[in-house]
Amino acid sequence: MRKFGVKLWSRDFAKNPEFARQSVAKVKEGFFDYIELFVPPQTYDDFYVQVAEEFKGVETIIHAPHAVFGMDTGDESRYVQNCKDLRASQQYADLLKAEIIILHPGFNEGEKYLAETIRQFQKINDKRLAVENLPSYCSSTGRELHGTSPKQIQRIIAETGCQFCLDFSHAICAANAHGRDVWADLEAYQALNPVMYHMCDGDFASDKDEHRHYGEGNYPLADLLNNYTKEDTFMTMETGHGIPTDIQPWLEDIKYLKGFLKK
Repeated sequence: MRKFGVKLWSRDFAKNPEFARQSVAKVKEGFFDYIELFVPPQTYDDFYVQVAEEFKGVETIIHAPHAVFGMDTGDESRYVQNCKDLRASQQYADLLKAEIIILHPGFNEGEKYLAETIRQFQKINDKRLAVENLPSYCSSTGRELHGTSPKQIQRIIAETGCQFCLDFSHAICAANAHGRDVWADLEAYQALNPVMYHMCDGDFASDKDEHRHYGEGNYPLADLLNNYTKEDTFMTMETGHGIPTDIQPWLEDIKYLKGFLKK
């Protein structure tokens, strides 16, 4: 049976406490199955006491910081800092007994950068790591990324033994940007046995990752959900931009998405 999750940031407990409280409550009430907790660098000491109390009995997946926070596994000079920035994610995974820590590849296309990402994943050597496929560029910085094709992700998995998080929007955007067939890419990604997925809505012909709520775009959500996800996996709803005011849009998202499930 698929598990459906909502995404929180660790600092939401300070900056957006009502949404954090509602999100945890709705997992405990059975509306969602788990929380994906995004952990910015150096935030463990600030929130771990509150998170430990709030998350009792809540299944959790951890998302490590990414390019917006300077994390770049493709840059050799950043390896030591990357490890420091990853530490809070590992601490939260320890605290919450999370079995998945999602980690992005880094900036720049090319063998040099892909090989460095592989080297850093190997050196970090945490069996909980799951690589996430990326769009062609970072929407915040405009910089080019790697880990944007099934072949690149397959190499990372094969050479590091990490798990895999398939982000549908990233896959669609990267295929469009590089002139590849979207469906062929999705078939190839699915063959890599993802342990979990990210899904939002968007423009199926675009290379822009927009994180729209379900029904606000034209992604073939029913097809993606029923034919490109496995039943014993996790599905995080990566919908909505900006600071949320309450959980209602995500309650509507989960109802919308579950309406596509084949009986």
